[in-house]
Amino acid sequence: MSNDNSAAEKIKPQSSIQISSQEVVSYLKANPEFFTEQEDLLANLSLPHKSGTAISLLERQVTILRERGSDARQKLNNLLENARNNDQLFDTTRNLVLALLRAKDVTEIAVVTQDQLSHHSNIDACEVILIDKKGLKVAASVRTETENILKKNFADVFRLNRTYCGAISEEQTQHLFPGQNDNIKSTAICPVISDGDVLALIAFGNQSDSYFNVNLDTLFLDFIGHVVGAVIDNQQPDSAVDV
Repeated sequence: MSNDNSAAEKIKPQSSIQISSQEVVSYLKANPEFFTEQEDLLANLSLPHKSGTAISLLERQVTILRERGSDARQKLNNLLENARNNDQLFDTTRNLVLALLRAKDVTEIAVVTQDQLSHHSNIDACEVILIDKKGLKVAASVRTETENILKKNFADVFRLNRTYCGAISEEQTQHLFPGQNDNIKSTAICPVISDGDVLALIAFGNQSDSYFNVNLDTLFLDFIGHVVGAVIDNQQPDSAVDV
């Protein structure tokens, strides 16, 4: 009978074998270099000290260092992501400026601006809305609106005189992006400025509700607004072309 039991133990599945704590201790004693090859495992081990309900100073220091390391990695990832976005935006801005230098009239300026900016990877929708000022002559295909309507619906943009990023109402989104408001979750509204006067609005839309936010650096967007404003102002009113 004892022979049968021995045979059964020999064919016992490996997965059912349990290692005792003493066996683990004995193995580690025999292999003191084990953790030098298992850094990931060591980083996740909890080694509390016998200090009652209080946490030992060493244990607290290790916890803090781990949290700081995680925060540092997250900040580095954010910096790298911002750098990549800025590189892309710089390329878009450069191409836009070069295209604007070849524009012959205000219609072409509006078309070129919208076309160039729409190709940026983080812009899911782009609209250029010119303010219908006296002497403005553009093709019917270019969006124009009165200054009173735009000031009424987007007062913060005119008050700040710089790019506004943040939450806007569904009605405002529909105003900026007709037919696309269901897909647009966050927006940036850039005033096109010349000599302090707002000549147009450039609206950017993104499908992520957190992309265009109040903490976003708008340096490039503000620059675009001033460049487009200077080019438009150079075309008005005497050199505006009636299409």
